[in-house]
Amino acid sequence: MAKAKLFNSKEALWEGYCDLNRTPHLDNNLSKGKGGRKVYLLGRVLPSGNISLMRYSCNNGKRQREMLNVVLKLEVDANVKRENEEKLRLQALACDALNADLERREANFQSSVKSKVLLLDFIRKVGDDALKETGNRHSMYATMNSLAKHVEAYAGTDTRFKEVNEDWLRGFIDYLKHDALNVNFIRTEKEGRRKEIHISQNTQHRLIVNINYVLNKAVKKHLITSNPMDLLDNSDKVSAKSGTREYLTSEEVEMLMQTPFTHGKYHIKEAFLFSCYTGLRFSDLKQLKMSDFRFDRKHGWYLKIKMVKTREPLTIFIPKVAYDILPSTEDEDRPVFDLPKNDYANQALQRWLKDAGIKGKHITFHCARHSAATILYSAGLPLQTIQKQLGHIKAQTTEIYAKMMEDAQHEASSKMDELFKR
Repeated sequence: MAKAKLFNSKEALWEGYCDLNRTPHLDNNLSKGKGGRKVYLLGRVLPSGNISLMRYSCNNGKRQREMLNVVLKLEVDANVKRENEEKLRLQALACDALNADLERREANFQSSVKSKVLLLDFIRKVGDDALKETGNRHSMYATMNSLAKHVEAYAGTDTRFKEVNEDWLRGFIDYLKHDALNVNFIRTEKEGRRKEIHISQNTQHRLIVNINYVLNKAVKKHLITSNPMDLLDNSDKVSAKSGTREYLTSEEVEMLMQTPFTHGKYHIKEAFLFSCYTGLRFSDLKQLKMSDFRFDRKHGWYLKIKMVKTREPLTIFIPKVAYDILPSTEDEDRPVFDLPKNDYANQALQRWLKDAGIKGKHITFHCARHSAATILYSAGLPLQTIQKQLGHIKAQTTEIYAKMMEDAQHEASSKMDELFKR
């Protein structure tokens, strides 16, 4: 038997697997895809001469591309050729299965097994997968657990994906608007009766965004054919309310600096003030070690860390007022701050704020981060600098603080007119 020809050059590899270099013939109808298929493979030549495989899918008139991280290599010997052929075979099988599944779904056929998947199980799995990937209990994991609690409160534990339609979503949004309670802030009155606190407008908005995220993920997993949230108008949903973040002024931060903390052994005061001065999140404060600090002769102390929430690197310079309040420690690899869980820390924080005479604001540990941003903006620092200091990925997140300050200034101006009857 003749030996199979090796494609050992850039041109030979590209021509040898010619099916990968044909442009999909769409005829202005994206649902046809390549050769009438809805799912197919294409290749892209890399500078090395190897070919990177991509999978395209055409669904409801939209074409999507997925990078497979599968590379066909220049065939220097028969072993490489066999590997290339096996890679192509496996990817072709995957495409065939996905293509058949997509055609069935577009014909309104749905696997009976998939249609029985419980919504709550899937939401919790999304959170568990995020926890395994990042180890962070305060980001996607906490977000999905919060969503699961509200879905369960609204619809119970046995809701299946096939039941989640346009009407179900409208009912869930109505529940968020009128019945959903904030389980983290149920206050106890002096008479021993509990005061139930309804979730805020921004929390309603976030939960709607989160259920939309889950449904989009379910579409990608082929659990549902389309996202029923797409059928709702924006007027059916809840928009985010801007400019409502609580923060402390520089004068109030100074009041806290002068007020002793007498509510436990933890470093609540030191950590909260350090956050006011630097903008670090509570999750980053809990993991902060002295080994994370660096010193530069020109600029002084600075931090190099990876943020817990985003896993993005962050470098920020530390003002002397922040460095001076750090608790003393002899072990550079132990956490700098001894902190309890976030909920307990917020309860102790409320008592300390009361001691300082700060009233009329619902301040949590995260508000220290808002305080840092607003104080820096009030001092005239450009938004781009504040964005870097807080580690915001999007500039729009930082711009919220500018809008907050403008609204506060307008309120002050209106108050003058009110006082002087104009």
